[in-house]
Amino acid sequence: MPIPLPNLDDRDYADLTAQAQALLPALDQTWTNYNPSDPGVTLVELFAWLTEMLLFQVNQVPPASTETFLRLLNGSGWTRDPGESLDGAVRDTVLKLRERYRAVTAADFEWLALNAWPLTDAAKALTGGGKLARVHCLPRRDLDATDQAVRGADAPAHVSLIVMPADGAGDSGLHQALWTFLEPRRTLTTRHHVVGPGYLQVNVSADLALRDDALPQDALTAARQALLGYFDPLTGGADGQGWPFGRSVYTSETSAVLERVSLVSYVENVQVTAPGAADRVQSDGVVLQADELVRLGATPLVAYDTRGRAYQGV
Repeated sequence: MPIPLPNLDDRDYADLTAQAQALLPALDQTWTNYNPSDPGVTLVELFAWLTEMLLFQVNQVPPASTETFLRLLNGSGWTRDPGESLDGAVRDTVLKLRERYRAVTAADFEWLALNAWPLTDAAKALTGGGKLARVHCLPRRDLDATDQAVRGADAPAHVSLIVMPADGAGDSGLHQALWTFLEPRRTLTTRHHVVGPGYLQVNVSADLALRDDALPQDALTAARQALLGYFDPLTGGADGQGWPFGRSVYTSETSAVLERVSLVSYVENVQVTAPGAADRVQSDGVVLQADELVRLGATPLVAYDTRGRAYQGV
């Protein structure tokens, strides 16, 4: 849809003649004949006609002016491709103006990292094209800090972008290259950081009562795979979009995952622990920090068949 051109002056012939005749009494009180037969009125009408033609030209934008405007928007070195029409150049320029460039909000940082960054030469020079599987932006956080207390504290003017490379995309130099890409796009007072995600090891233990036709080892393997899939950082979570950053692991939710295994009849004694962070363990599960994902550790599951015999999983 073309941009409607502004009307710089909408006065027409009738408006101009009426305005001119309204000024005549102030200029000459003896001038009382305003009929077209009067030579003075004839001159007024002639100049009104000439003025209307000039106003019509003012409201037109010639191709040369359009080219100049496009050069101002695209940069002094811009030239239109030989095979591109002027309307096509205008359309492309307007579409570029609508693209996100400035990183202001958390959504801006995430969009630029996922959509604009892979198109750059710096990204293409990295292994796997520097493609990202997931990004998550945390405003007012300095995740480059080595002190855990500082990392978790409120940090005005700081923004941390957590990135996960896609499969086959190495992260050697990725963080610095992406930081450099975002540097000219940030607002003046923003201090941005590009880091990888943190992981918290979570162990799950449970007693599984099996169905009549279930093989214990098959059930134990299926249960562990169900847990691995649910806590997967890329495909896990309730929506299959990856375990959410900073989302706590709840005992009831873990129990529901195990109960959905087809070979399991019911589940008992479910426990969720974090060996490396005992202070994170609560009565209903384990608490994660805002930049953390789950790394499933040991899963000492015990399967009981219909005869009450126990089979220990790994």
